[in-house]
Amino acid sequence: MKPHVSAFALVALLVSVAVCGVAVTARAPVQAPAPVAQKMASPVGAQACATCHAAEHEAWKGGRHSKMIQPASAAAVVGDFSQTALNLRGKPYRLRQANGAFYITESSLTGRAQEHRVQFTLGSRRIQHYLTTVDHGRIVVLPPTWDVQRRQWFDNVEIIRPDEGDTNLVQQWNKNCVGCHVSQQDNRYAKATKSYATEWGDFGTSCERCHGPGSSHAATYGAGPRDVPRESPAGASAIIRPTRLAPAAATAVCAQCHSLRDVVAPGFQAGASYDDYFVVKLEYTPRKERDPVYWADGRPRRFSNDAVGLWQSQCYLKGGATCTSCHDAHTPNVDRHLSLAPQNNALCTTCHGAIGQNVAAHTKHLPESRGSSCVECHMPRAVISIKATIRDHSIGLPTPENTVAYGIPNACTSCHVSKPATWAVAAMATWWPNGRRAANVERAATFTAARAGRLEALTPLLRIAADANAGPLMRANALGYLRGYADPRAVQTLSTALASSHAVERMVAASSLRQPGSRAALLTALDDPQRSVRVSALVSLVNLGGGPFTPNDQARFRRVSAEFAAQAALHEDDAVTQTELGLVHLLNDELDLAAEALETSLSLDPANARAAFLLGLVRTGQQRTDDARRLFEKVPRSDPSYGAAQERLKRLAMPGR
Repeated sequence: MKPHVSAFALVALLVSVAVCGVAVTARAPVQAPAPVAQKMASPVGAQACATCHAAEHEAWKGGRHSKMIQPASAAAVVGDFSQTALNLRGKPYRLRQANGAFYITESSLTGRAQEHRVQFTLGSRRIQHYLTTVDHGRIVVLPPTWDVQRRQWFDNVEIIRPDEGDTNLVQQWNKNCVGCHVSQQDNRYAKATKSYATEWGDFGTSCERCHGPGSSHAATYGAGPRDVPRESPAGASAIIRPTRLAPAAATAVCAQCHSLRDVVAPGFQAGASYDDYFVVKLEYTPRKERDPVYWADGRPRRFSNDAVGLWQSQCYLKGGATCTSCHDAHTPNVDRHLSLAPQNNALCTTCHGAIGQNVAAHTKHLPESRGSSCVECHMPRAVISIKATIRDHSIGLPTPENTVAYGIPNACTSCHVSKPATWAVAAMATWWPNGRRAANVERAATFTAARAGRLEALTPLLRIAADANAGPLMRANALGYLRGYADPRAVQTLSTALASSHAVERMVAASSLRQPGSRAALLTALDDPQRSVRVSALVSLVNLGGGPFTPNDQARFRRVSAEFAAQAALHEDDAVTQTELGLVHLLNDELDLAAEALETSLSLDPANARAAFLLGLVRTGQQRTDDARRLFEKVPRSDPSYGAAQERLKRLAMPGR
């Protein structure tokens, strides 16, 4: 028999779909997000932009945004290839260079020594990786990696998976690192051959990543003066200027790369809503304890998450500060910005003028000392980068109490290295008794207890989730932890958050509501204006199960399912994602599409018992009984689907089936 959507409850209880997310007032003039003409434009490439914007282009060429990936020329390669023999983590490597080309011999990929020509370099300031193309078009990071600052070789596994011991891991760049090192990247993955034909427009993050596609703008102005447009449709010269966007949209331009996130839809352009394209991973999400992404208080611990730090800051929340308030994106080299030097407080005191009038009264340090530097106290180097530390962009308060309890670095003992954190606690208690540090202390204690599932975290989580001063990201983090509590207050708080004015809170609430009584609210959330919320609601409905939809709700579910399918299309090389897509198609009674996704999943991972079980359901609906039986028989006893698979086998054995 062909299964109907009433199979929803059975299937949803057997398959867990994991999707989570985030998002993040105004300067005049505020530019409207992406005009229609902008959305219809297409990329022209950085060189076309250079025709009129030569100075900006030259600045960009000298900065790191243009040099993230480069062809492996003698000018680009900084590693010492004169060291012809290396031994890294017990494995031998050979290096050589000849006629301007660079070569690395390794045995990790195939188990035998094989020489690869280095095609591209990745990085230039602190670390430089070396990339080559291997079988099926896979672009991989070769293990020998150059530490630019220390001038020595090390194995790439030390920084990509530091908790994996001696396990052999190969990082595939055009699967795991998509989107930020080059512009207009298209991996062109072919399911039939499991191969890649990756292409891109520009090396590095180029003009159109920040200003939007430029074809209409270029056609309007050509190579002539910028203020004399040629004949063209009105408005066709539109181009995005991040400095004219409202703070949320302006920071989203940088956050498309400078935030740890999942992509919820392809095609982000400058000026668009972050929450329609990305969901950020917050502290409550699963993590590796050895090298977590966040500190216990919810602030970023790992690099490439600067936008999330800024979104947590009062400078952003109350002052509308954006990335370009401090940085010139054309030359993203912090060490070149004198205005950002630790001894220069002028940038901060443009807003905090009263403090600037008497710095020592605020800092309790001599005016010219490091202790009176705004960035040293409020942006200490507390973020772990690649063999380095960088500044904390949450621009918070020194809280040595959290150093004592949770090992979170604080500005005081980062400077006074010979002093214990307890000394700093005593000093801060004297200078700032009953200060705002208490909120930081409570968050760290609460999130730590919540991660352990302790009951005492519930009340403070509820308090943080309702705290208007905490900011949407911290409130969302508290909401994420509340999913672990069955208390009616937790459920009510999550339900209320579905009406929040902040998409990140609505998204986390939608992804956290899994109680039977939440079905109606989740169905309503399928109409949310932000895609990240809609998709999160879809996932929760899948996991929640329940009876068939009304025709109106079925239409909602199908519409958001199409958005989920667009997201899954970005990961046709990932077995888990294709299993999830197959489930969603199955629940929509789209058996042929479900079969295609599940077959793709099994071709990538033949041992995927979950995909085999779901495909068995599809084959049952397609009246392919023998195929269904074989698939159900593949489900091992150790898999959660085993019992249901055995029940299905019994049904198939019944007379008349």
